[in-house]
Amino acid sequence: MAAGISNLDDKSRKDKEWDSFYYLLRDSGREDYAVAVSWWVSLEGEKGNTCTMWGVVKWFDPKSRKIKLANQTSSQWIEMEQIVDVHG
Repeated sequence: MAAGISNLDDKSRKDKEWDSFYYLLRDSGREDYAVAVSWWVSLEGEKGNTCTMWGVVKWFDPKSRKIKLANQTSSQWIEMEQIVDVHG
């Protein structure tokens, strides 16, 4: 039973984390301020790298679940499921 409780705690913690990510991403687009987004890029199966970019969310595509993050030098489409951290 203790394992079930910890799984619920992990799930609610992850849900709160995602809510925070979504809020910052949505607010960046609305208020035009930069955020730092980190996401996972898979290279070989479970191997991969974490990439980080700062910029303003210029577009959110709900169908493909991607955001377009742009700054003065570049822009990047990022899949929502790959995002591991967002800082405002």
